[in-house]
Amino acid sequence: MFWVQLVVLLETRTATAEADLATAALASPRPRECRGAAAGMGGLWVRAREGDAQRFCDLVARGYARLQQTPADALAAAQAAEALAGEVAPVRVLKGRAQLRLGQAPAALEQFKQAESEDAQAFLDPKALHDYARAASLAGQPLDAVRLYRMLVSRSALLDDVREKSLVQIEAAAHVLSYAQGGSDEALGYLAQARREALGLSPWITGLQVLIAERNGRAESTLGSNALPSLASLAQPLSGAGGESPLLPAGELDALRAVLTESSDPSQSGNYYARFLAHARRENVWLGQAQKKHVEPAPGKGKAR
Repeated sequence: MFWVQLVVLLETRTATAEADLATAALASPRPRECRGAAAGMGGLWVRAREGDAQRFCDLVARGYARLQQTPADALAAAQAAEALAGEVAPVRVLKGRAQLRLGQAPAALEQFKQAESEDAQAFLDPKALHDYARAASLAGQPLDAVRLYRMLVSRSALLDDVREKSLVQIEAAAHVLSYAQGGSDEALGYLAQARREALGLSPWITGLQVLIAERNGRAESTLGSNALPSLASLAQPLSGAGGESPLLPAGELDALRAVLTESSDPSQSGNYYARFLAHARRENVWLGQAQKKHVEPAPGKGKAR
């Protein structure tokens, strides 16, 4: 009933205030009902009970303003908005994004799934969709993550942060490589796109390209060992995109480390492969290959690693 009641137009706002609200709405992930003229509504919609709709919109705006720096405050704002409007899709999205930043990926994923089922347009904002994909991966739903990353790469041009565009492509490549049968070529396509815009992300791109080549038996065609990225280069903090490193599927960072150290430090490489086998999800399409290569003993020999 909340959204039905939002159809009473507020006409007492001044022209200046209206213009300011419309300008802010253009850059806002707030609900469509809170965007006024920018949503083609000609102004803000308000609830029949005076003040509730404006209060709701203010709470959602506050939540997004605090999402990156103080996600606990963003969650509190989402909960207050929920008390006014109920568990509507826009509140679920904000709530889930805050929970993800608080390390509550399963709870965030549940909010996102409910929002998607309630509103087909809940994830038009690519930043929200990026959080949805990450939550699915972190919560152990890799096939959902692949679906969401494939949706996301088609919308990545809408992201205003060049670094985040590349981050999305790299994460999509890693998830498709890990969980999609025959996903190597698709992953390479994403990495090629990421390289066109990458700023400080080249070690991740090159490393994943080497991993793809090794898994497909084409290691001899990759860069020489002197050109391989170092493990230290993967650990360096990134500027932009919130300073985040790419989110790889469970175990894949260890698989990447194993490939990069295979020639220089075979013993350490073996340790990384063991960690990959311990942490990779059963849906990982390369798990069987790794088990045969690094666990089963070769004929007449002990364990390969």
